[in-house]
Amino acid sequence: MAKAKCKICGTELDTKTAYKVTDKNGKNKYFCSAVEFEEEEDRKKKVAEDKDRVYRLICDIMGVNEVLNTALWKEKLEWNKAFSDEFIAKYLEEKKEYLSSAIARLSGTEYAKIRYISAVLKNSLRDFKPNVEVVEKPKVVVDEHYETKYKAKVRRALEDFEEDDDE
Repeated sequence: MAKAKCKICGTELDTKTAYKVTDKNGKNKYFCSAVEFEEEEDRKKKVAEDKDRVYRLICDIMGVNEVLNTALWKEKLEWNKAFSDEFIAKYLEEKKEYLSSAIARLSGTEYAKIRYISAVLKNSLRDFKPNVEVVEKPKVVVDEHYETKYKAKVRRALEDFEEDDDE
């Protein structure tokens, strides 16, 4: 019996019972189950989409179609040490107008603009709280009436005392 390791969790599997996927080069990859393989593929797609979303937002902020300077990827590695691409994208979406106006005022190279965005992100991401839409719960109106046994004292005005004295 041939044995292989799962590419995700590393457990030893029998090649006859394991889920097998053949890549472009004809190499077989083994996984514990098809569900585990699909979850891993979905996770990889989401990571790639988030990375592309951050790149597109930075291009929009800088006002270019494509960033040619490789310094962006070096800076992005620094950001990803502390924050996910999804979190960075939320920040860039919320602060897009501010960053665009600040970048437009800069007169410098593409490298300088990348460094400026990087400095803003490094200083601001720690304090950033994404705006979460709050779903309002419907208010339940409970119509309860409490009966009290309290009776207010009748207070006599000064005029009442004066009338008593006149008599």
